[in-house]
Amino acid sequence: MKYGLSEGTAPVPPIPTVADTKRAFYQYHPRPIHSVYQRVVEELLVEMHLLQVNVGYRYHPLYALGVVTSFDTLMAHYTPTAHRDSIFQALCRALNHDPETLRADAQRLKNLAQGEGGTALRAWLAQPEAPLSADDPLQRELQSWLTPPPPKYSRLVGIGLLTLVQCVLPQQEEQWLSAVQTLARALNLNGEKVERDLDLYRSTLERLTQAQAVLADILKGGKAKNPALPEVPAS
Repeated sequence: MKYGLSEGTAPVPPIPTVADTKRAFYQYHPRPIHSVYQRVVEELLVEMHLLQVNVGYRYHPLYALGVVTSFDTLMAHYTPTAHRDSIFQALCRALNHDPETLRADAQRLKNLAQGEGGTALRAWLAQPEAPLSADDPLQRELQSWLTPPPPKYSRLVGIGLLTLVQCVLPQQEEQWLSAVQTLARALNLNGEKVERDLDLYRSTLERLTQAQAVLADILKGGKAKNPALPEVPAS
């Protein structure tokens, strides 16, 4: 959806506020969210909102892959499972995204990366001086990022790049960061910002894991009746 002033006389929808988006989310998912996860969900919702109302926003499958990976990873242990799916549906619909489209685009990129496209991209990563090939479906998807006007970068795109690299090099964890940096350069992205965003993402995962461990102790009747849960920072 496009927001802003129209060059013609046709009315355009007003730019929604963060409060509007949060209100829409809780209309789609009226059930309470456990405190350990509520901030994670709301931070993701706000991040997606701020990107989408930016004049430079343009949807891209890398963004879809980042959204799906971020949500599925951060919410992997949320119960009940049915509520987890409801939260994802609400997250997407509050921002006028089709949740099935996001998941389909994310899965399509992963399938390409785990197939022949991944083999071709591994070969390209070994000699990144060559341009990305328009003959390969995966590299063509990456090239589409450069189509003017290029989409606005967000942390979720960085997570999408990392996920793609993990699919292409599943057994070479020591090469993930350098491969992400190589792809970032090919897409004219700020490599330092991408690295900072991924560091924050990893930190969020670590803190969430700690919070989940404390919660598990509570549910099992741990010694502390009211322990302080580790604060989960913005993802």
